[in-house]
Amino acid sequence: MLISIVIPAYNRPALLLEAVHSIAKQSYSDFEVIVVDNGSAPPISKSALEDALGERLLLFRHDSALGVPKAKNVGVKLAHGEVILILDDDDLLMPDALERISYAFSSYPQIDCLFLGVHPFGPYAAGPTKSRDSALRTVLDKSNPQERDGLYFFSDRLFDALLETVPVDFQRPAARRGMWNIVGGFDEDCLFSESAWTIRASCIGTIAFSKRPLTQWRIHDGNFGWPSDLELDQIQKRQMDNGISAGAHLLKVFDSEKGAWRVRAAMIRRYQSDQLLSKAYYLRGSSWPEGARALVNSFLLAPRPLHLKLAAKYFLPLRWFDHMRRGKNNG
Repeated sequence: MLISIVIPAYNRPALLLEAVHSIAKQSYSDFEVIVVDNGSAPPISKSALEDALGERLLLFRHDSALGVPKAKNVGVKLAHGEVILILDDDDLLMPDALERISYAFSSYPQIDCLFLGVHPFGPYAAGPTKSRDSALRTVLDKSNPQERDGLYFFSDRLFDALLETVPVDFQRPAARRGMWNIVGGFDEDCLFSESAWTIRASCIGTIAFSKRPLTQWRIHDGNFGWPSDLELDQIQKRQMDNGISAGAHLLKVFDSEKGAWRVRAAMIRRYQSDQLLSKAYYLRGSSWPEGARALVNSFLLAPRPLHLKLAAKYFLPLRWFDHMRRGKNNG
């Protein structure tokens, strides 16, 4: 079974070389590596990668940075393998990762997509590790998968769980070529393209998850947290906006489908409404116009009594103020 590893890369040649060496040391030998140089300056050196990989390497270059989702999509299209996985250029594969991936797909032909457990490492790993563990527990508890042979196998309850949170492990797919063809690529206009891809995949194929970590997720100053110049309230608002953006993308995708997908679209609509309602609560005392817009949009998606209660807090003070102003003018 040929396994294709797609690596989108940008301006991190030393870390990319570490990633490539983690592949070259695999206990499984039937693989190819597609490195997509997403406009690095200077361009990625092919010779250094060939020293580690030989003829297994395919290097493709964009002359300018076109975004990570587009780089991943190009790599998937160039891949020849029966199974295709994505590896970030600052992450590593465990030494037996490809062997275990091959075993899972060969032993369980029903698997369409295998998500790869991650092990966070690096100077800032403590916090992300805690968040990752919490998110993973949430998904496993809510989806109640069946465990067999070191793998978790999921039912359609996975979709419900992923709407609440998509752990980083579920952003590391290894999928059969047919699954990539059906699900499609990563949305190139979506802030959380990996999460959106995962949620869509959970509705289409048979999903499994490797209980044992198969990748190492490097946490460093280039991918940790938010920009250092943001205040806490700015970070919180940005997180809300990113969640709302991801929900809007999913709603657009699911609303275009029929049958059972429409039921799931209703669930996403409720999720999107909740996200907007949370934003409206958060902004009530600091940014009235933006918060009011979020409240109205939330109501239009899934109206509930909560909207009326919050609307009273938003709009009744304005009526009182307007009444007082008119009273003074009449006096």
